[in-house]
Amino acid sequence: MSADSKQPRPPGDGAAPGAGPTSLLLAHARLADGRTVDVRLVGDRIEAVGTAGSLEPVTAGARVDLTGHLLLPAPAEPHAHADTALT
Repeated sequence: MSADSKQPRPPGDGAAPGAGPTSLLLAHARLADGRTVDVRLVGDRIEAVGTAGSLEPVTAGARVDLTGHLLLPAPAEPHAHADTALT
C-alpha cells in the first residue's frame, strides 16, 4: 500500500444540480491544541464542532475519518521558519 493511499480523501460531491447544500463530517480530527474533535460542514460553513464521536453526519452526508491527522485552519502554515522569515 502506498503512502498516498493512506491519505483521507473527501468524497465526490454527488449532489444533483439545484440540490441543497452538501454535508460532510470530519471525524476524529486532531486540533493543534491536542483535542480530538468531530467537525460537521454543511455547504461552505462549519455547522458544529464536538468531542470525537459526538456528532453524526446530516442525512445522506458523507464522513471522512481523520484519525491520526491534524486539522488546521485555512491560513495556517504547518512548516514555517519564523527565525528566518524576515531576514
